[in-house]
Amino acid sequence: MRRRSGRSRARVLLVDSDAGAQSALAAALVEAGFEALLVSGVQPALESLSTEGPLPRLVISEVELPDGDGFGLCGQIRADARTAHLPVLLLARRVEEFHRDLAGGVGADDYLARPVAVEDVVSLARLKSGRATGTATFTSHTARLSLPQVTRALLSGVRSGRLVLAEGEGWFAFRHGLVVDALFHGERGSLPFRRMLGFASGAYSVALGPELHKGSFTMDRAYLCDTVLPALERFDALRARGLPLASRLTVDFTRLAAELPSLPEDVGEVVRLFDGRRTMRAALLECRYPEVVAYEAATRLFALGVLVPACLIEEREKASGASGPTGFFEPMPSVESEPDRATSARQDAD
Repeated sequence: MRRRSGRSRARVLLVDSDAGAQSALAAALVEAGFEALLVSGVQPALESLSTEGPLPRLVISEVELPDGDGFGLCGQIRADARTAHLPVLLLARRVEEFHRDLAGGVGADDYLARPVAVEDVVSLARLKSGRATGTATFTSHTARLSLPQVTRALLSGVRSGRLVLAEGEGWFAFRHGLVVDALFHGERGSLPFRRMLGFASGAYSVALGPELHKGSFTMDRAYLCDTVLPALERFDALRARGLPLASRLTVDFTRLAAELPSLPEDVGEVVRLFDGRRTMRAALLECRYPEVVAYEAATRLFALGVLVPACLIEEREKASGASGPTGFFEPMPSVESEPDRATSARQDAD
């Protein structure tokens, strides 16, 4: 299955005797920018790998094949020096308890039980077909593969490892389908993990290997998909039409006093973060509430006029001739309250 393109497309070898499942995965891979080479068994796969010419960037094989199995195919790929480096993903329609150990024993990059989301397989293909920086280490970028996408895909398999942000902002560790620890902006736990998925951007690496420490929490793929990712999608939708994360807001205390009776008691947790210096992004990262809740609250306060652009207050201060910035909880001086400078000057002359 091929799509014409002016650019070279990474090739993926798909090994499966189920034509329907193979075709559906191939279509998704082609849509994602790959070239899919389809074969139905172990021998056709080995023949395609033994021919002269460029090797595929990735092999995806069903475990049960008419002339053998995916474990044996993976073992033969690893035994050949020419193909030993190729990433291999194994998919299983019928799961057995010993499969995980067997997959690790033959050197498979991951083992996924069907039914598995096609988009998760595609995400793993995007990650593992990239250039390896070392043994079982892969690099990518959020512009090519977002953190929510790669996290969901990693939890679909059985491997352990760690995703590390290139700029040193943080990391998260995963083990056998669970996120077990995370650090972001110096804080550890599930809330920093959620914020990493929502705010982090740039290059990252995924290193596969044992994660033996206990960790600070556990999160499985079901909770990620049912709770965390929908909240992040809602957050992204709000950001697309709401306040920019780079905006700086401050509090109009007169308006706050007027609206306070109609606001929730804990609104102060959000209001206190907006001092005209922090950006919206910094305020959301510091708030103890989930990002979508804090963002919705800030948007509502902005609509009510409680939160206003910091530049408006700065312009008001310039117009009033204030000598310095007004204290955070001090009332804003008005032009009328200033002494009449002309009168003062005349009195001094007398």
